[in-house]
Amino acid sequence: MNKGKIFLTDYASYNNGTQFEFGHWVDLDQFDDADELNDYIEDHFEQADKKSPLDESGSIREETMITDFEGFPKFFYSECMNFEKLFEFFEKAEDSNFDIEIIEAFADLGTYNLEEINEFFEALEESYSGEFNNDVDFAMNLHEETGEEIKDSWPHNCINWDSAAREIMFDYCSSDGFYFRSI
Repeated sequence: MNKGKIFLTDYASYNNGTQFEFGHWVDLDQFDDADELNDYIEDHFEQADKKSPLDESGSIREETMITDFEGFPKFFYSECMNFEKLFEFFEKAEDSNFDIEIIEAFADLGTYNLEEINEFFEALEESYSGEFNNDVDFAMNLHEETGEEIKDSWPHNCINWDSAAREIMFDYCSSDGFYFRSI
């Protein structure tokens, strides 16, 4: 699984107008955990201070500032990221049977809080229903897969598959073409 990237700089350089002198993209795949990333950041700031001090008073770069990100749910992004939670998420995502696109689509629904990572992945496991081009394709597939035939109910009380899809979507939600059962 690709963990994504962050653009690393620091508040002192930002305030000094030199955030791009040593600011750079950091590929999170090169780190096994948050401690390794934090050690890298500390070492990077020390080297930056040696090569180009911020001012004559000896100000040091110490406050991490993340100004951009890619490749993981936006829920985790902030200028002062919690790398421990992010790497916990990476571990759970790696252990799951889902592609990152499915995980991000489920996160985008906002139904489950990613602060509760175990609960989030349990709900994803229980609710994921597949990938489809549209609600009609999903409704037709669901009918074929489940064989649900309840008289005076879905899909028999529907005039067409558009109507059947609208009705069944009360119990499902979708994000980026991925479908999840509401639980």
